[in-house]
Amino acid sequence: MVIHVAVLSSDSRLDEMLRAAGITATRLGREGRGAQGPLSAILVDVRGQSQLPPALLTIRKEYPAASVILVASTLDPRVMLEAMRAGVSECVQEPLTPETLGQAIRRVVSGAQPVHAGQVFAFIGAKGGVGTTTLSVNTAAMLARAAKSDVLLIDLHVGLGDAALLLGVEPRFSVIDALENVHRVDESFFSSVVEKTKVGIDLLGSSDRMIAGSIDPQRLRTLIEFAATRYRYTVLDVPRSDMTMLDTLEVASPVVVVTTQELPSLRSAGRLAQMLRTRYGAARVMAVMNRFDKRSEIAHADVERVIGDSVKHVIPSDYRMALQAVNVGRPVALETGALADSFRSLAGDLGGIVKQQRPSSSSVFGRLAFRRA
Repeated sequence: MVIHVAVLSSDSRLDEMLRAAGITATRLGREGRGAQGPLSAILVDVRGQSQLPPALLTIRKEYPAASVILVASTLDPRVMLEAMRAGVSECVQEPLTPETLGQAIRRVVSGAQPVHAGQVFAFIGAKGGVGTTTLSVNTAAMLARAAKSDVLLIDLHVGLGDAALLLGVEPRFSVIDALENVHRVDESFFSSVVEKTKVGIDLLGSSDRMIAGSIDPQRLRTLIEFAATRYRYTVLDVPRSDMTMLDTLEVASPVVVVTTQELPSLRSAGRLAQMLRTRYGAARVMAVMNRFDKRSEIAHADVERVIGDSVKHVIPSDYRMALQAVNVGRPVALETGALADSFRSLAGDLGGIVKQQRPSSSSVFGRLAFRRA
């Protein structure tokens, strides 16, 4: 097996040792870029440094499948803890020889397993008030019930989010707490900031405090990517007003644009969908029509013409049921009726879950059961 290792170090002797060990080496630039083709591992030299190089974050994102190995003079506890949180696989101490380097790299490469990544769905409203949070909450709740999987909902509406209200909880911590401490994100920390809900999903809710400026996109990417390794499904409730967040959706598929049949919403939905298709590809963008009314002057076909794509899912208008669900803090998707069925259909499509009819003799005649596709 050919082993290709990228090296982030100013010490050229590391390259010579790797070649002597029969390993192909490529030197990375200071910013962590420069390798061509797939990498087996990345060798990061931290000798003489009190912390990990800033470029390591870029490296991990650029080459997610490659294992990271540190070269250190001593096993400094603070650096080692930081390395564990950054996903470093191995550490090699001085004195260095081609044999010790080669053994460490082959050990890591031979035992490396790909990190399972769950699915990420992003919901974005064409404008305010179209019910994006309602769709996010109900989709997350239905995914948790139908697929019997771990589901996380992240409310990114800083200071203005209502997901917690729709779920009947008062979170102790918020998405801002997680973002401000993203360097500490691990299993233990993440479990401490998410809120468990009665409907079976975890919530990383909106913060009551505002922040100056936009959210750091790199911190947000790190948070979402970690969530995807921990949860089968991660649902994002994304504000359209913060363009920075729209630049962090590479991991999301699909990105769901939510619109209604009113003209201002449709016009915005068409522009937003086109922008997202240009950036992420048409296959990763889906349009959903909320509060659909068959009697509206704007028909289903008119909506598709404006958006420039088919609208596969329509959520019927049922103001009374939706209002009651909000007031009691229980997603309407967990009830029965046409509105709940439409949320089940949307969740099933997103999560790769197909519908099956139960036997007619069952006491739940006409209801839908779900299984994994």
